[in-house]
Amino acid sequence: METLPPFPCACATTRRLSRLLTQLYDSHLRASGIEAPQYNLLSIVQHKPGANQATLGAIMASDKTTISRNLRLLEQKGWITATPSADRRERGFSLTAAGHQLLASAHPHWQAAQSAFESTLTAAEWKSMWTILRKVTTAAHQLTAASTASQS
Repeated sequence: METLPPFPCACATTRRLSRLLTQLYDSHLRASGIEAPQYNLLSIVQHKPGANQATLGAIMASDKTTISRNLRLLEQKGWITATPSADRRERGFSLTAAGHQLLASAHPHWQAAQSAFESTLTAAEWKSMWTILRKVTTAAHQLTAASTASQS
């Protein structure tokens, strides 16, 4: 297999990695009729029932337009429903019965993708990957927040 050339840029490298992993997970999830980003968002809604758009966007580090578009699509497909929120200006979101059923049927496919990827690494590499990913994500989050605050 051909080795991809390295990028000297953290952004380009992680975007490429994200696209490749999304393709891997999509190829496994295709049989269940859902894509990896949809599975991810549905999983978050399942674990945070009633969360509003801002909360879901913050968890996913996603901009308002993207999260709004994705929530609307999931709602149109009948996988989530809007629920009243403590703040009457916001709507919360919860899974519908169809959303729960979809996640349950898609989970084995997601697990197959996860296992396939994990099998390419040693146990120590897998653990190290998670440690580094958490550190990198935290650093990027902190730098982004600081940059946003300084521009305000």
